[in-house]
Amino acid sequence: MSERPWSHTLTETELSDRLHALAVHGATPAPTAGAQVRGRAVRRRRGRRVLVSTSVLAAAGVTLASGVLRSPAPPPPSSTVGPPTPVQQILIDLDAHTLAVDGRSFRIGAPTPQCSIGERAVTVTAKYPVVNLAPNAIGVGRAGSRNWAVTFTDHNHQQRLLLFELTASDLPAVGEDRILGAVGVAPASGKPVYDAIRTGAQVHIKGGQQSEEPLSNPACIDRQPVREGS
Repeated sequence: MSERPWSHTLTETELSDRLHALAVHGATPAPTAGAQVRGRAVRRRRGRRVLVSTSVLAAAGVTLASGVLRSPAPPPPSSTVGPPTPVQQILIDLDAHTLAVDGRSFRIGAPTPQCSIGERAVTVTAKYPVVNLAPNAIGVGRAGSRNWAVTFTDHNHQQRLLLFELTASDLPAVGEDRILGAVGVAPASGKPVYDAIRTGAQVHIKGGQQSEEPLSNPACIDRQPVREGS
């Protein structure tokens, strides 16, 4: 039966000498059991810190990625205001004695050559159920009121009568050139034309318009300044 080698317990001095010798020769003593346990504990703590740090970074990365990839916020609801209304276009043909508005045509009486409107394109600036007119400067012509009047502002910045409703006694003027500086509409058409035309409408005047005589402005009743009646 073999004998186990005799175990000699080193004294503190001997252990110190051996450790010094190992240090001199560059050797590292084998860690003791206690040192190994402490090392494993340190490594576990470090591993947990690394794991926690990695989890935090991963969560931050997910948040960042979700922020970048998130769809943009929907635009605010569109305004309920629709597109602007197109400018109304009206054609007055003085040769054909017609007025066209919104696809409808009406017969008119045109101005006399001596009292022509003098404009080719005007804008409707106002509408009056009734306007009052004064006699002309030389005391000739029929003064009084005009019903369902539509006015414009000429190039001299003067508001003038564009059209109005003729009275029963004026009916022969429909289809003729007899009006003193404006357009006359038959009584049955006066209110419908007045209602159809909108303020701001663009009126194009075609035909007629012969040269005016020197006294045409003061002599033409329907070219006088407009005064709203009652």
